[in-house]
Amino acid sequence: MSLGNSKGIRLAELDDAPAILDIFQRCDLFATTGRRQDNISLIDIIDWLENTSDRHPMLVLEEQGEAIAWCSIEPFYGLPAFDRACEISLYVTPHWQGKRIGSQLFQYLEANRSVLGFSHLVAYIYASNLTSQGFFTRQGFEQWGLLPNIAQNEQIKEDVFILGREFN
Repeated sequence: MSLGNSKGIRLAELDDAPAILDIFQRCDLFATTGRRQDNISLIDIIDWLENTSDRHPMLVLEEQGEAIAWCSIEPFYGLPAFDRACEISLYVTPHWQGKRIGSQLFQYLEANRSVLGFSHLVAYIYASNLTSQGFFTRQGFEQWGLLPNIAQNEQIKEDVFILGREFN
């Protein structure tokens, strides 16, 4: 696969796993609110990286050799009718949030849409994450659904919005 070039954006590698985990743990509501034994670990990140493909990559954005953000697109659902729909995950380390880093990653995906082959992107966003809701809305996503109290741990119950965008 040949994705277009963009400053600082590249395919993630196994060596990026610790940085990807660090970014995830600093951004994800459930990763930051008490540890559970079933929390995301370095092994999970390595598994994600090993399961990427040409059509479903994980990308990192670097600044001065340091990964400061990552995003991935994964299959939305396991049936052939949904092959052109993808779930998007996008995380920016807190220090770099609000500096158009997420927009750079999203624009990169959009510019490479014909190579990646997606027609729809779906994002799952915690109801309390107003920043992510605003980000995806600015990228043209709309609310397609609500999953009430679906995200839970010992301390929190959280609704999750399904935001989606169809590309023409």
